[in-house]
Amino acid sequence: MMALLDPRAGHYSLLITDDDASCRDSLRDVFELKGYTTYLASCGREAVKIARSEELHLLILDAHLPDYSGLETFKIIRNEIRVVIPCIFMSGDITRELQIDLISVDAYTLIPKPINVNIMRDSVEQVIAKYYWK
Repeated sequence: MMALLDPRAGHYSLLITDDDASCRDSLRDVFELKGYTTYLASCGREAVKIARSEELHLLILDAHLPDYSGLETFKIIRNEIRVVIPCIFMSGDITRELQIDLISVDAYTLIPKPINVNIMRDSVEQVIAKYYWK
């Protein structure tokens, strides 16, 4: 697949939320190399706190977090910020119910764990292109 990355990537910020530190760090490394600004959170509460104080262009949320679920975290952020922020969810336990719930909140996609970095990178670039390239 041809890389879609806009040379303005440095203008875009991602919030990566996962209770697995190695997953967060790996994704941060991939996206910072591409010029994105990244913020990391280990739980829903941290993600909400970051979303309140930073301008974010994309959320990457684990569906299963230790406090709020990824879905609850997304709803809180969306309701508090009152701006459409696209979201990519990831999960090691994908169920039909989870898929239906994510469709109902207009999640961009759901990526299975373990994360395929190429799929995640392509998904992020597609989201940025869809929502922000004018």
